[in-house]
Amino acid sequence: MTDTTKPQSPQQLLVELAEIHMRTHASPLPKHPGAMGWQANTGVMAAGFARALHALMQVDPGKAAEVAEWFQGPLGDGPDALEHTDWTAQHVAKSPEVLERWLMDAQADAVQAKEFTDRWEKEHLGVQPSPESGR
Repeated sequence: MTDTTKPQSPQQLLVELAEIHMRTHASPLPKHPGAMGWQANTGVMAAGFARALHALMQVDPGKAAEVAEWFQGPLGDGPDALEHTDWTAQHVAKSPEVLERWLMDAQADAVQAKEFTDRWEKEHLGVQPSPESGR
């Protein structure tokens, strides 16, 4: 996703997704449970996206090219998060209330994940929780 001069092809994106998926299974794996969880989720998402993109390539190569270009993002470093949030609101959540509920759930999950991480680091590494109030 570094060359912004030309759109990424669907095949190039499939290769990138396969490489991401394979990295999530290569040792050494992270020891920290939070990092391990994110790595596992990344592998699952890359695999699912690759399967969906491959299927789309079979039925509509033009749409697959649009998806690959979208995934490359405007700066070549991935999809535009704000644009995708707007798309999600319109096509998936279909109401501001649902999107707001999802955001509130995500924030609660983030707080819980930080608490688990702080506890794990204290127990295993002797690290005191950071005083960050915004997380």
